[in-house]
Amino acid sequence: MTKRRTGWLIYAVLLTAFVILGELSNARAGRAVTAIAVANWILTAALLTATWCYALQKPFGAARYWRTAFWIVLFATAVMLVPVILGAPEVIVFTALLLALVVPAYLAAFRYAYRSPQLWRTDEESRS
Repeated sequence: MTKRRTGWLIYAVLLTAFVILGELSNARAGRAVTAIAVANWILTAALLTATWCYALQKPFGAARYWRTAFWIVLFATAVMLVPVILGAPEVIVFTALLLALVVPAYLAAFRYAYRSPQLWRTDEESRS
C-alpha cells in the first residue's frame, strides 16, 4: 500500500470518527432531529462514502452518480454556509476551522468522481 493511500485511509478513519462523535454529542445534548439535520446526514454520508471509496480505490456505483453527487454536496454546503456568513464573527471562525478539516474530503470526492478512470468501466466494457 502506498503512503498516499495510507494517508487517505487515516484521514477517512479520523473524519468518520469525528462525524460519529459529533453526532453522538448532539444526541446526548438532546438536539432535535430536524429536516436540515437529516439533509446534513445524507450529504455527509455521500461525502464520507466518496472519501472511503477514493481511499480504498474501490468503485461503488457509477462515475456519473459520483460526479452529480459531488456538485450537489458542494452546492448544499455553500447554501448551508450562507446563514453562517451572516452570523457572529466567532461562528464564522469556528465554521471556517471545521470546514478546513473537511476540505480534503471534497478533494477526495472530486478525485474519485473525475480523476479515477481506472475505477470506472467504460460503456464499451459494460456492454461486453
